[in-house]
Amino acid sequence: MIRNRQIEILLYLLKVKKTTHEELANIFEVSIKTIQRDVDKLSMMGVPVTCKQGNQGGVYIDENYKLSRSFFDNEDLLNITFALSVYDSISTKKHKDSIMKKLALIAPDLVYLFAHDSDEYFVVDILNEKIDMTEVVYKNINHCFDEEYCLSLSIDDKSMVVAPISYVLRSDGLYLYALDEKYILIKISDIQSSQVTDVEFERNFIPYKKNKKIHSK
Repeated sequence: MIRNRQIEILLYLLKVKKTTHEELANIFEVSIKTIQRDVDKLSMMGVPVTCKQGNQGGVYIDENYKLSRSFFDNEDLLNITFALSVYDSISTKKHKDSIMKKLALIAPDLVYLFAHDSDEYFVVDILNEKIDMTEVVYKNINHCFDEEYCLSLSIDDKSMVVAPISYVLRSDGLYLYALDEKYILIKISDIQSSQVTDVEFERNFIPYKKNKKIHSK
């Protein structure tokens, strides 16, 4: 699925038509490597993005390209709407409305209908306490997801360095699925401190849902 940052990059390119990896990295506060992956993702989805080298180099988008309904089909819009509803239901910070306004540029009637339906018919009541994704630990985890760096954690006054793989939402809270010497689940509220390391990893893991040993716990 396309990520919110990739939508933001696309909207920025539609406005300026030409930029650089460095400029995008500064604007979105990620590495050039991450921006390159985002641009590649947009290209694979059919967006006419071109990267050129040299003095006249940069990241270009076809001047005649306009965002249209062909970019998202009805199922995409519905899935995004319901995913945002789930996120807002567990988070202290709300993102659904601002993102829906952007998607409304493509299909205003459908987007507002889906948003209404998700509020009316889809209620998520899982956690007693909302999650503040702006806390340092989440920012560090998200940074490691994007940049593929290992994360140093302190839990119960013990230190470990893990490769973070994904979040796992359970009825008792949000967990980090990660690889230490073995695959582990870490309850994020148990993390006392976190720090991004300079140790890189390759994203070649057993997904949580396919890891029968840990998924069944």
